[in-house]
Amino acid sequence: MTKNKPDSNVTGVWYDHQTLMRDANMLLAVYDQAAQGVLDLAATEGYFEGIDPDLLKWPPGQTPEGPIGLEGLAYRAKLVGAIYKGVPGLRDQRLADAHEQFSAVAPAYHEATQIYSQIHQQFSDQDVESSQDVLTYYQTIYVEVLRASHLFTPDEGEAAVAGARLSRLPLSHAQPVAEKLKATTDHDDPQWDTVFHYTIGGEKMQGALRGILRIIARRTLDYLAAGELIAVHYNTYTNLAWFGTAIWRILSEAEYHMEMCRRYVSENMVQHQLDGLKDRLLLGQSMMVEFFQAHQENPGNLKPTGYWYGHHYTALTRDMIDMAMDVIDQSNHLVQKFQQHMGDTSDKNPAMQTIIKTMQIMQTPELFTRTARGRFMEYPHVGRNGRYANVHRAIKLARWIGASWRYVRHKQIIEEEGLSEKDLLAAAWDNSLHWAEKTLRIFGIEVQIKIDPLFKAMAQTLQLAHGRYKILFFPSHQSVFDHPVMYHVLQTPEFLDAMGWDDTRPCTILSRSGLTEYVEIRMGSWNTTMFGVKSVEFDRLLEDVDGYVVLPRSGDTNNATQRFANSLEDRPGIIYAAGTTAAFDIQSIHLQHGLFSKIPSDVVIIPMAFRGIHSIWPKCPKRNIRINPGLVEVIVAPPMLGETTLFPKRRSLRPQIEPAALFQAVQIVNLLNPDYQGDE
Repeated sequence: MTKNKPDSNVTGVWYDHQTLMRDANMLLAVYDQAAQGVLDLAATEGYFEGIDPDLLKWPPGQTPEGPIGLEGLAYRAKLVGAIYKGVPGLRDQRLADAHEQFSAVAPAYHEATQIYSQIHQQFSDQDVESSQDVLTYYQTIYVEVLRASHLFTPDEGEAAVAGARLSRLPLSHAQPVAEKLKATTDHDDPQWDTVFHYTIGGEKMQGALRGILRIIARRTLDYLAAGELIAVHYNTYTNLAWFGTAIWRILSEAEYHMEMCRRYVSENMVQHQLDGLKDRLLLGQSMMVEFFQAHQENPGNLKPTGYWYGHHYTALTRDMIDMAMDVIDQSNHLVQKFQQHMGDTSDKNPAMQTIIKTMQIMQTPELFTRTARGRFMEYPHVGRNGRYANVHRAIKLARWIGASWRYVRHKQIIEEEGLSEKDLLAAAWDNSLHWAEKTLRIFGIEVQIKIDPLFKAMAQTLQLAHGRYKILFFPSHQSVFDHPVMYHVLQTPEFLDAMGWDDTRPCTILSRSGLTEYVEIRMGSWNTTMFGVKSVEFDRLLEDVDGYVVLPRSGDTNNATQRFANSLEDRPGIIYAAGTTAAFDIQSIHLQHGLFSKIPSDVVIIPMAFRGIHSIWPKCPKRNIRINPGLVEVIVAPPMLGETTLFPKRRSLRPQIEPAALFQAVQIVNLLNPDYQGDE
């Protein structure tokens, strides 16, 4: 293995791709620097095992002799191709190892949740000043165990990627903070030695409070560390490495094709096409720089400089896919022109024949065609199971628009009736449930629900039916259709039975403003949304009628998140913590850990994963309305207790990076197939 020391910090200043496009020289310099940084990391990860490190040099776009030539472009494509070829295997290995650890500690974590709930109940029954005391005692032990945890030793590749700020080691953010925190309870307090009883799997057990809480904290932190490992590895080897190199390979090969045509095809035949492709390549390279910078952001920042998570990041990756598909089309058109121009190659010299053979039609990466194989890919039985003809889809869209207009009109009628708050919320909720069912029927979307076998027993232990804890649903967020599917789930008999509810309950939702702008209807200068009202009015109705909390796109979001947290006192809540829909089917981005700093500790979080939903209404291309029928499989994971899992509400631990990573990991392992490796 080579020993290149990675130095991939492309610049100390954030550059968005629009800014870079204004200065081609700056763009090429920064792009070259970023590319060399990636090569250094790839060498450390073993992609170029046995190759002389001196050969792993990125050919610069500008040399003292002038612009890069064919030889340099060919070498670029070769280097990128080697990385791209090696990513899937390394990804499989990393995720398999992480998943094995995660699966091993999960049962103990869920047992710990049940133990804590029983201890908490005994505190309440004994009237020990306040039931809040048990949380205070637990958090003291929690910080102690966190401070002393040594849960993961990285190999050279993992350490290098973490050193380049493209990854991080489990608990590496929280542990240094914990070392500086003081205990919140006196260690001489006699309550530490009080004996408590609990039952697990029918077996009655007992122990002193200190020992029981230490067991709970240790199991919880084991789960946090294992979850963070999955989330970080997924981000590194799927979102960054696999996706990034797929785009990078397209750009590198297209750049070579462009130069080949420029050199060997008469200029007047392809000049226009060459100029167009050059512009797209510069755009793609600027996007790659911004993409790389996004993955270097400090996860401790509550408000990232650029992307790290959320709408901006997925919009960037969506636009990168759209750009790449355009580059493939343009490049292949040039390849065809080249092949026509060269004609019969039998009379060419051997060297020329070899060069000509490098001009091959470029294929769309399997990652973007849903044909890739490996671990943690989408299950083959879910997702789109047909395609509507354009006319048929147009008819369905018209029906859906009609149903959506009536949905909003009914909101307005409900608002005008002057109902009490309780009746208002109930009427608005029923209206949303009806719209969701209508939506699913119109487009032929089947929803199947699978509830974890452990769920019902834990729901009973946690007394979810009786309001002992606040309830927060955490669905994955792959598609705009997540919303009607979520409404559907919350009214199904199997879900109500698992929760112990007699009937569906109105929920509050933390919603991003301007969601309906995605489905605008334009006729000349006139425009509206598919709901028949302007986006601003739709957001107002969500707040005033449905009782949701609308999160502004910019400015102060603390007020909105705090209002949402307060609303959990009265009814269950729903957060799509990814903050936006995915750009491709297996994209899973970081959950917005800043939200967790506002979530109250006395909450039960219920993760859900919506398998197959992305392909029914993909985010790519931009403004896409290619909705098709299909199957969505909803996986409901066991409840997770905020009191044990979230970090203590100390300012120094405000960034809830590790808990956010854990919840993302739970979504990943339920959303995607961890074992699928070949044809089934």
